[in-house]
Amino acid sequence: MLKFNDEYYNQVIEKHGYNAMDFKPIDFDLKGITKDVLQQKWLCHYNAEKFVDGIKNNKKVIVTTGIGLSGTPHMGTLSQILRAIYLQQAGIDVQFVLGDLDSYNARNQSLDILAERVEKYTNFIENLGFDNSKGYLRSQIDYTDVLKTAYLISNCLTDQDFLDAEEDLSELYKSKKIYNGIDFKVKQAILLMVADFIHLGTVSNYDDVLVMLGLEEHLYVQIAQKVVDRMNLDMSLGALYSRIIKGLNGYPKMSKSIPDSAITVDMSQDEIVRLVTGSKDEYSIPDDSTIYQMMSAVSYYNSDELLELRELCLAKGKAWEEKKKEYSLSLSKICKEWK
Repeated sequence: MLKFNDEYYNQVIEKHGYNAMDFKPIDFDLKGITKDVLQQKWLCHYNAEKFVDGIKNNKKVIVTTGIGLSGTPHMGTLSQILRAIYLQQAGIDVQFVLGDLDSYNARNQSLDILAERVEKYTNFIENLGFDNSKGYLRSQIDYTDVLKTAYLISNCLTDQDFLDAEEDLSELYKSKKIYNGIDFKVKQAILLMVADFIHLGTVSNYDDVLVMLGLEEHLYVQIAQKVVDRMNLDMSLGALYSRIIKGLNGYPKMSKSIPDSAITVDMSQDEIVRLVTGSKDEYSIPDDSTIYQMMSAVSYYNSDELLELRELCLAKGKAWEEKKKEYSLSLSKICKEWK
């Protein structure tokens, strides 16, 4: 089973012919966030130096991310939300896109159901602290100017570009009959996602755009970079990649489309406590531990607290079990905002 660990990181570089420096270690501070904290919350970056320089030179910069709406948020979804809010609270503009049209095309979801989810997700994200005055929290269907951008950038893309952008988890989704491969509908979903990035530089006039995604989604940044290069656009594109939260029951990641892989925000406190404290997905390396990954990405722990938790995870003793129980209770309080 695929694991999103350091071995996967190296395989991605080799498989896609990247220069290893395309996926660089995080060795910079960002708007008062130290590199040590950035390293705990993210794995690596692509071309983020230009974004950092843009901040120093008072250029117009923005971070962009988004999530699909195919189901209830799980811990991976929640981690993206909290990271976006964390960067926003550090003083960085953030765009957060709710992928209703993405789910309509790529997951064949009903527009009526997706409209309800947009409202529900919007309330949830705002309750957690997202500030619309410091960025954009938006759907796709109501922003037809981005659809125009998607049409215009399609002029420089080929079918092969989309085939080359298939996620590494596609075989898992195919086996679960969630996804049939890169067909026309999926190409449309990918195109609009890329337009969500490009529109910021071409219409909203941001100089530097930093895409925040999980590492398994790196190919979407690659196809967006092709657009920037082929159309000679006056913008820089970079990416900040996070580690993937390992799924329950041996799944490589938590997924909205695979219920038994995930802890979701609609679960009761008792269920969250049971799944966290009873998790058997424990490894000697904390970064391969589902629960430690969750503590790093879905919590309000500071840097020193995370370092302490890492040591306890390595030791696997009574203190670690107590911390898991403590964490499960604090996690359930975050999840209550969904209700």
